[in-house]
Amino acid sequence: MAQSSRRSSISGPSQHNALVSQNQVVLYNASSKGLTVNYIHPACHTVEEPDASTCPYCHRPLDEYNHSAPQAPTSDHRAPNYFHLLAIHNESTSRPLTPPHLEDEARPPLSSETMAEGYFDAFFREESKLGMGANGSVFLCQHVLDGNLLGRFAVKKIAVGSSHKYLVRILKEVRLLETLRHPNIITYHHSWLEPCRFSTFGPSVPTLFILMQWAEGGSLDDFIAQRRGISHGDTYQNSASPESEEAHMTKAQRIAAFKARTGAGASGTSRPANLKAVHLLSTDEIVSLLWDITSGLAFLHNRSILHLDLKPGNVLLTWDPNVLIPRGMLSDFGAARDMLHQGSRTGVTGTLEYTSPEIIMPDPMTGALRQTDSKSDIWSLGIILHKLIFFHTPWRNGNDDFSLLEQEVIAYPGFIPDPSITSACSRRGLPTELLTLLQSLLDRAPGRRPSCEKILLAIEEHK
Repeated sequence: MAQSSRRSSISGPSQHNALVSQNQVVLYNASSKGLTVNYIHPACHTVEEPDASTCPYCHRPLDEYNHSAPQAPTSDHRAPNYFHLLAIHNESTSRPLTPPHLEDEARPPLSSETMAEGYFDAFFREESKLGMGANGSVFLCQHVLDGNLLGRFAVKKIAVGSSHKYLVRILKEVRLLETLRHPNIITYHHSWLEPCRFSTFGPSVPTLFILMQWAEGGSLDDFIAQRRGISHGDTYQNSASPESEEAHMTKAQRIAAFKARTGAGASGTSRPANLKAVHLLSTDEIVSLLWDITSGLAFLHNRSILHLDLKPGNVLLTWDPNVLIPRGMLSDFGAARDMLHQGSRTGVTGTLEYTSPEIIMPDPMTGALRQTDSKSDIWSLGIILHKLIFFHTPWRNGNDDFSLLEQEVIAYPGFIPDPSITSACSRRGLPTELLTLLQSLLDRAPGRRPSCEKILLAIEEHK
């Protein structure tokens, strides 16, 4: 029997289908507000079945209801309001909707009236921890309904406590992302407030839960680390890599550094058993990933949104069917800004290693921080391209020494490909146009950096 992963939206006199997955159909009854899981007859989803693209219940096309916003290519043909249907189903004990507008930061502490207590345990099963950042922890969860498994999602838990100010700031990111639908933007599905205990003996605190698309391929940082021969869990954390240091060494110094790292003696015969090979990215991989990142960034810029924290760790990957190269999706919009309504800057945002010089340097006339624009994101895109090509950033100093790294970024003259770099890239089969593009992205003058549209036109020639 062929397993189906098709998902659809079906409406009828009293029922609305929310999800169909793995021969299971979730039905919502508008009268009783109940959800049930029905099983589809195997014959409806065999490969030979001529109408496998239609619903086995109403026989309408599965994609008939996806006319609103452009959706990311995914196996989830889910009703846009699917998780709100779960909210309605669970409303007798909670209010698991996206939290209301909370601009009044002087309001009293969050009360139980705003909490959706029990919603997470009712509909999700936590499987593992995916990562932890400055704003919270992300967990891999299985969506469960009535004991039936309906797919995996990522859930970010952010402890907001009683701070309305902090909650408002986080909600700006959530509300922004709930409106964005693009194949190269991570999909945010739903959010709610619920008490959560983060440790066995710790107190239960008000927590914002954010349900989003699970990127099974990890981050671009993980992808590069694996290709560099660094296994998951090693100490590689955006710091200055051995390659970054070796780029400024002579050949003899590089050999000595390699022997020091591997423990090789004078004869060079000693070698750790777990040493892994480095596999540089091919032209196709670099071009495909760069296209994905630029496409997502163009989508944001066309909506007057700046990312301002573009880096490999914020590019998540997913593997589409029958495609050898993963698809990149932008995530983590905590530092994002609306270009049309941004106020004065009070500090540097983003990750210093990927931050443009003009963000760091104050205006020489006024001493104030300059306003940011889309060209700051283009610089970050250039640093990412530098890492895709060379597996390291241009910096000798990593994020462990901010003062030295800041000085290095400010003094950086821009990317200038010397003959040795051009020759090395040529031997790898990389087109010289990639180096020319990199040079334009890392131009010191923001006005000379190309727009996303021009970058996409340049990439299109090599796709």
